[in-house]
Amino acid sequence: MTLLDAKQYDFVKAQRRKTTAIIVAVVVVLAIIGFLYYPRYMARRTVNHFFQSLVAHNYMEAYAIWQANPKLYPMDTFMQDWGPSSKWGIIKTYHIDQVGTPPGGHASGLVALVTINGISTDDARIWIQNGTRELSFYQF
Repeated sequence: MTLLDAKQYDFVKAQRRKTTAIIVAVVVVLAIIGFLYYPRYMARRTVNHFFQSLVAHNYMEAYAIWQANPKLYPMDTFMQDWGPSSKWGIIKTYHIDQVGTPPGGHASGLVALVTINGISTDDARIWIQNGTRELSFYQF
C-alpha cells in the first residue's frame, strides 16, 4: 500500500469523534462541579429547613432537624438557645450569608454563617456534619 492508495479522509467520522469528545469533556466538568457543590447545597438546604421551622415556631421539628442527643442536649437547653428567650429573641427573619469549609479546610463538615433578624453583629455560626447533616454550634 502506498500513499496514493490510502483511504480518503472521512469528514463525518472525524466530526462525530470530535462531538463525542466535547460531550464527554462537558459531562466530566459538570460531574466535578456537581461533586464539589453538592455538599454545600445539602448543607444550605438543611440550615434553611431548620430556620424555616424556627420562624414558624415549630420547635419540635427544628429540634429533630438539629439531631441532638437528648441526653447531651435536651429540649430545654435547645429552647434556651433557639426559643423566644434566646439571645436572638423570637426569630422572624434569617439570611444564610455563607456556607463553606472552616478555616484550614479539610474538615468533616461545613460552616454556615446566618444573619438572624437582620442583626449582622451577632451571626449564628452553624456546623453541618457531612453525611449525617447533624447541626451544632460552630465553636471557632
